[in-house]
Amino acid sequence: MIGCEFMLFTPGIVPGANFFERVEYLTNGNPDMVELQRKLREYTARAVAVARSNFHGRITYGAASDLERIDWRQFDIVGLDYYSYHPDRASHTKELAPFRQRNKPIMILEFGCCTFKGAPEVGGMGWDIVDYQVDPPEIKDGYVRDEQEQANHLRTMLEVFTAEGFLGASPYTFISPDAPHRPADPKHDEDIAAFSLCKVIRKNQADPGSQYRWEPKKAFHAVADFYGSR
Repeated sequence: MIGCEFMLFTPGIVPGANFFERVEYLTNGNPDMVELQRKLREYTARAVAVARSNFHGRITYGAASDLERIDWRQFDIVGLDYYSYHPDRASHTKELAPFRQRNKPIMILEFGCCTFKGAPEVGGMGWDIVDYQVDPPEIKDGYVRDEQEQANHLRTMLEVFTAEGFLGASPYTFISPDAPHRPADPKHDEDIAAFSLCKVIRKNQADPGSQYRWEPKKAFHAVADFYGSR
């Protein structure tokens, strides 16, 4: 894989000094998407050339499926970071259909949702429910922890990708040490804004650098059961 979501993570394509500023620009900055897509394709072509000159296996790229328009002719595998939400599976099939036009294998490199009620609907922006302007960061009002909703969504999406016959699908992500679970303090339970299959419990909840252990969430068991049944 030559990289992922260059528009968000690579300086020089979208204005902004970091990920957060680029997201803000794309959301509220009236971007010229034609120009941004041109820059993306130019940068991607250079990255492909470097990869081909050093690696002789199959290559792919992790495209933000709802944002980036990639020239898949350059790649052997269509790679997608797919965080869309639809209440019915047929709508997923319709949205994913254009990626089949190259007649290449499709791999879902990222998918999932955070751990709160309504998280599937906000998809890849689930992390934004944390207010980082205060110290310590806290969960914005109106969000409730819900491990079962996360688990149900991951299982549904695995069923969708299996039915589509895709090459593979990787849940994002196994663990998020920077978003600890604080069961006794819901306002600071950063784990609800994490996409992880496991929750991190710090030895010292007030010290973000203290030792921690991880415990499986319901999503962990949902994914394990899905693959175990096959």
